[in-house]
Amino acid sequence: MSVQGILNNINKQGVARSVKLGLKHRRQRRESKRKQQRISKTVSRVECAIRSASDDEAAMAALASGCTQLLALESKEEQVLTTLRDCLGKMAALVASKSEDDDFEDSFDCFQEQLDGYYGLFKSFSFGKKPSEEESAFFRRLSEYETGPYKDRLRKLFIKQRIPSAYSERSSLPIQDKAVFVQPRKGLNQSFKYMYRYLQAHERLVPRLWQLRREAVPDSFYLRNAEAMAAMAATAKVIFFHESNDLFGHVQIREESKVVQLWHGCGVFKKIGLDTAGQPGYKSAEAYEEYPDYNYYSCVTIASPELSWVYEQFMGISKESGIIKPLGVSRTDEFFDPAYVDRCYEKLYERIPEAREKKIILYAPTYRGVGYGRMAPDELDIPAMAEKLGDTHILLIKQHQTAKNCPPVPEPYNQSFAWDVTRGWGMDINELMTIADICVSDYSSLVFEYSIFERPMAFFVYDLEEYIDDRGLYYDFDEITPGPLCYTTEELIDYIQSIERDGFDPSEVAAFRQRFMSSCDGHSTERILEYIEKGE
Repeated sequence: MSVQGILNNINKQGVARSVKLGLKHRRQRRESKRKQQRISKTVSRVECAIRSASDDEAAMAALASGCTQLLALESKEEQVLTTLRDCLGKMAALVASKSEDDDFEDSFDCFQEQLDGYYGLFKSFSFGKKPSEEESAFFRRLSEYETGPYKDRLRKLFIKQRIPSAYSERSSLPIQDKAVFVQPRKGLNQSFKYMYRYLQAHERLVPRLWQLRREAVPDSFYLRNAEAMAAMAATAKVIFFHESNDLFGHVQIREESKVVQLWHGCGVFKKIGLDTAGQPGYKSAEAYEEYPDYNYYSCVTIASPELSWVYEQFMGISKESGIIKPLGVSRTDEFFDPAYVDRCYEKLYERIPEAREKKIILYAPTYRGVGYGRMAPDELDIPAMAEKLGDTHILLIKQHQTAKNCPPVPEPYNQSFAWDVTRGWGMDINELMTIADICVSDYSSLVFEYSIFERPMAFFVYDLEEYIDDRGLYYDFDEITPGPLCYTTEELIDYIQSIERDGFDPSEVAAFRQRFMSSCDGHSTERILEYIEKGE
């Protein structure tokens, strides 16, 4: 500080206070300097010890010791984080190299202890918390090692040993009035929302959402997260899932608890589960046997008795077990709530005021491809639709949530005729179905729940034969679909124009609804909870 600055400070604060503040600042500077010296010495010591390691065992010990020393600094300074990331990366590489060795578990334990320390530095084990940029960068590096034999060994360790042990160790504790919602990725999934909020409002069971963040974090984090979830779920009255999951395939569920599969679709067109075993991109029959997906359910809730055979077949669950129950689908209950319907329209008009004067076409296809290669279809001719239907309709495009590289809406039609509402638009698929005057889909199961509204639907199936050859369907598609199969955009436009010209007869959709959605009447959630509470 300049002489004039010191004088100004004395005039404001007084001599005594100015001296006191000056001494405080001097102490802080000394402490900061000592801290920097301590950090530099620690980093140098760690780097020297690692360089001196004579073999893998010594290197592992040096790296573990180095991580411990660095974590003890409780610093997020770049020098510390850079060295810490480097140590953990080298530990990951060493553990990966031991994938086939007998001491793999001991090596992984050592590594996991340091990882937990790193995650603790960022409070990551709140699990649902969004990772920082620093964490995301480290996650990407760590994921590079978690492949091949290491990935396989990691899954075997957690799914066959650690997750069952975590559940078993706490399963002797008293059951609590809580419901655990297991979300494989992040956020409150659409299939969970109604049940979760119903429990919040009615205080029958305390809902707990557990976000596993699959695919967003390295496998070691995801599986460690699942292990912690299993420990917490061991005292739950009910555990909810909404899609297939092999994490509990080796867990012995306690008798007082129930595992309820709410499933993410109301019906099934395309073959899934065990019916795809061995197909390119899907699990093999041997993998299903080693890591079962469907063997731990107490109940699978479905929309209609008509669909029982499909779920029994693709889940490998016998009819005699009584596990497949047509109690209805929880998330359809909100369709029967007039206040909910009004809110959906309010949301729409807030975002697209001109929608008040036009009819809404919802285009909601399923994905193409498998696994990480899932892609959004790009065959709909939006300019042609805008030319023929733009005066009377608007188009909302909702691609599948797991589809990658969604095609952009071409200009000048973007947000004048067509809106991509796939992500970040503030309306979920239930809300979009509620406000849609016409639903255009393909092989997606959402047409089952859309049939509740008994409105027009069409099936844009430009690749029907190819899709059937690749995936297979449970029903004769042309026989059961309650709307036309359109192979081109022109056919789709003709159908929509025919509705405007000739009106719509809902009888075909009503018959479809009665056949496939008969248990969805606005009271599904109550029936599911009654089953959980009474065990019947």
